[in-house]
Amino acid sequence: MDYHEMLSHLQYEDVIEQALQRKRKKDYPVIKRIAGKAYWGADFHFPLCNHQPLTRLTVLTHLLSQKYTEYKRLGISDDIIFETFRDVSLRAAFFYRKNGKVGLSKDDVIWFRHIMNVNLFKIGVLQFQPFQMIYLDKETIGEDYMQFPKTVKEELPSGVRVINCHIQRNSDICPDLVEEAFEKAKQFFAEHFPTVNYQAFLCYSWLLYPPMIEKLPEYSKIRKFAERFEIIGQCSDSEQAMENLFEDRKTKISKSTFLQRIALEDKENLGFGCGIIRI
Repeated sequence: MDYHEMLSHLQYEDVIEQALQRKRKKDYPVIKRIAGKAYWGADFHFPLCNHQPLTRLTVLTHLLSQKYTEYKRLGISDDIIFETFRDVSLRAAFFYRKNGKVGLSKDDVIWFRHIMNVNLFKIGVLQFQPFQMIYLDKETIGEDYMQFPKTVKEELPSGVRVINCHIQRNSDICPDLVEEAFEKAKQFFAEHFPTVNYQAFLCYSWLLYPPMIEKLPEYSKIRKFAERFEIIGQCSDSEQAMENLFEDRKTKISKSTFLQRIALEDKENLGFGCGIIRI
């Protein structure tokens, strides 16, 4: 797909799109050269991370033109492809609001390895990823980050095929839309990966931390989302929650949301959980 056509589909904010146009026009040979080796290497030490934020975003946009063809080879519809790719636009918008300049963070570059591997699909309001079951415990990662019931580990052993789900920042996770996303995801994976027997949906997220969920009202979208899952592990690591709740680090108490007030009241209310939905 042509770069300019891809820009149109990504729906960048005007200030971001204009900066990308100027950068590509000025440094196209360099952008093309960097793109050729952008995701070489191992252990997430990607060469693209070593470049400036605007260069990272320009190269990512260039690479999406190539990845479009690879997604199409799998028979993926344009609607799903462009919804998936617009995660780049979303993160670029967050980066601009937080830093006042156009680009992507190193963490963003690392996250987009999933798209570079044609291994991420936005279906409805959620992102889904073919995955292998992993337990973040001493047996697997060498530390007691979480503990999991023995019965669950026996029924759903490490390495079995699951569908990992991710919640984009600011996603509307109202129950009807979430239900629709899971149902469509089941159909999608059955159609495009018919030989794979997926055992469950898997989700590691701060939204699944039981002590926080208990403080939310029954009508809370987050609570209703969490209640879909069988929570099989949890820990008090609040880093992801704090990053999502206090993105700009300037939130005033008087203007804070209910979740932010919970965090300000006691950081121990926040943490990280693991949940499954058996298929």
